[in-house]
Amino acid sequence: METEIPVNEKETSFRRRVYTTIETLIDIENTDQLQEHLPHLHCLGWDEVVEERYVNKQCGFPSCQKAPPKITRNQMFEIDRKEGKIFEFRKQRAKFCSEMCYQKSSFVRKQLDEHPLWITGLTEARTQKVYEVPDESFVSPIAEKSEPVDSQFKKEPSIWLVTDSIIAKVQDMKLSEEAEEPKSLDPEDQDIEPFKLTDDDKDFIKSIKEFRNSNFGPPSTSKLLKTAPKPVLSAKDRKKEDEVLAKLRAKYGNKNALQKKPPILIEAQEIHSKLKTMEKAKEAWLVDLIKSWFTPETRKLVREGARPTGGAAEQILMDFLSGKKVDAEKLVNLPNLDKYNVKEKRLNIFLHSIRNHWMDLEARLHLTPTRRDILSRVASTFQLDSENITGWTKREINSIVIALFIVICLVDVELGDDYFKKDNASPELTAISNELCGLDSFQITGLHAAIKSQC
Repeated sequence: METEIPVNEKETSFRRRVYTTIETLIDIENTDQLQEHLPHLHCLGWDEVVEERYVNKQCGFPSCQKAPPKITRNQMFEIDRKEGKIFEFRKQRAKFCSEMCYQKSSFVRKQLDEHPLWITGLTEARTQKVYEVPDESFVSPIAEKSEPVDSQFKKEPSIWLVTDSIIAKVQDMKLSEEAEEPKSLDPEDQDIEPFKLTDDDKDFIKSIKEFRNSNFGPPSTSKLLKTAPKPVLSAKDRKKEDEVLAKLRAKYGNKNALQKKPPILIEAQEIHSKLKTMEKAKEAWLVDLIKSWFTPETRKLVREGARPTGGAAEQILMDFLSGKKVDAEKLVNLPNLDKYNVKEKRLNIFLHSIRNHWMDLEARLHLTPTRRDILSRVASTFQLDSENITGWTKREINSIVIALFIVICLVDVELGDDYFKKDNASPELTAISNELCGLDSFQITGLHAAIKSQC
């Protein structure tokens, strides 16, 4: 029987093979060698090859012997304010000598596997796949940038023919007999003589007027609508009008003089008690679940914040300074009876059950992956058992993820200021939670207050 290789040794050998492939592709010369090594790479491994070649002052695409052009950058560094770190400002296109090499690299990267070799192993789909490596006849799907228009004018001067076009209708043109002199002149323009019409200009204006009148008729004069004044009634006619109005009022009555009835007020109906109890029950089970998770360590983490810890050494020193007595029996590391850590296993099951829903919330809120580390740190302090780690529906898991996000907002003060300003939920978080699990702004604010009271 063949002896099976341990999993750790397999993973180590696959990792070493990927690193060797990256080192080989740094100094590769032809595309045939490149095609042999592609089954060992994944997308991030290809990015490492491009980065290493760029650091070595080579074009990012393997088998290209040219160097990337030197580009003067206005911005050398990029600041991440939330993480408090400074990164070097780089663009992916600047790592290649031309647009063609950049398109070749993108073409090869799309064919690679997303998962690394040490996770998938040498599967048949990976080894038997035919990778296409672009050569010099490769046609880029994106056309190269054309030269600016100004440079074309400088290189090839040409004559531009402009067709005649009517700017305005002739009947709408307004021509003046004489040009009006400007009312006020600037002190700089006082020496310039005002423009005066010559005899030729007057003849030209006269001919245009004749052409307009012969083809379109004389210009229409603006007729102002004059409102006729109201006729003044004589005393006899006014008396007749009053008599007619009196007869009409006596016959039909003056409805405007009657007192209007007060409007009918209908009291708003109260929400059905069953709906109220359903809304309260929706928050009650979630608050009870959070209560079952919370431990003194969780409350301490919420109060102190997610500060970096010094590990076991710092914990021993803090226990000594606080005068805490250490139980000697607990210091003895006894083997587990069932060969694995139950608490760690439950924690992994819990994080795995909410992982996809949490990543969806991260993408919607544009959160950094470091918030996921805070989630793991907070969840490690929970009191988990077999009944409160899994077994929920998708809608319930979305509600649990929103509640866990509220807990992380209490731990991370900066994140809490962004989404719970003055203990009120932000419109962005309200819209997302309403879409995922049907929680509105009042329910999220009440859930935030309930969780905060437990800390």
